[in-house]
Amino acid sequence: MNKYFVSLIVTLFIFPLGIVSAQNSTNNIQTTQAPKPIISAFGILLGEKFEPSMVTKVIGKEPQTYSGAEKAKLEGTVYQVDPIKPDQRFQKYSVKTTVDGIVYAILGEYQYETEMARGKQAGKVKNQRIVRKTCKAEVKKLAKELESMHGKPRGQGYDGEWFSFRQSSETSNKSLKLYAHRCRTGLYSIIYVDNLAQKKPQAKP
Repeated sequence: MNKYFVSLIVTLFIFPLGIVSAQNSTNNIQTTQAPKPIISAFGILLGEKFEPSMVTKVIGKEPQTYSGAEKAKLEGTVYQVDPIKPDQRFQKYSVKTTVDGIVYAILGEYQYETEMARGKQAGKVKNQRIVRKTCKAEVKKLAKELESMHGKPRGQGYDGEWFSFRQSSETSNKSLKLYAHRCRTGLYSIIYVDNLAQKKPQAKP
């Protein structure tokens, strides 16, 4: 009787623990989210033909040349815009398009207010160390947010100089990069790229 009693007690203690463990395991599966696809930024879609209606306002535009597949020189246009969905962590926005008007890159920049030093430090930003530290702290914070959405970065520079996220498949190849290498001047930036659209050869005239 004692053996049966002990066995019953052990079963009662272990079985509930098994249920809790299974429930926790199920909860972990349910709360694990797949990385969100990199398809747009600030309300602008990558890989689509750019139209003024995509943004609140087109501030300006100018022709550009950029590198395509095998470093071929391609032509396109850069638009400075006010986006429909601005982010308070950025101030300036631009859209890069191919010669056919397809959006292959979307950029955002933020510039901290700085003051130029005088005397021996002339030409440098005043309180450069503080400016750089503040700037890079914001970039690292933003990188964590991007990681929670798109998964871990494919690569990053020393001490957060840059972060690179990339998603590729047989039909898609998009990426985003967050840059802090100009934080000494109080500037950081982000760029979303449709690599297939950027590298696509242009028809010869």
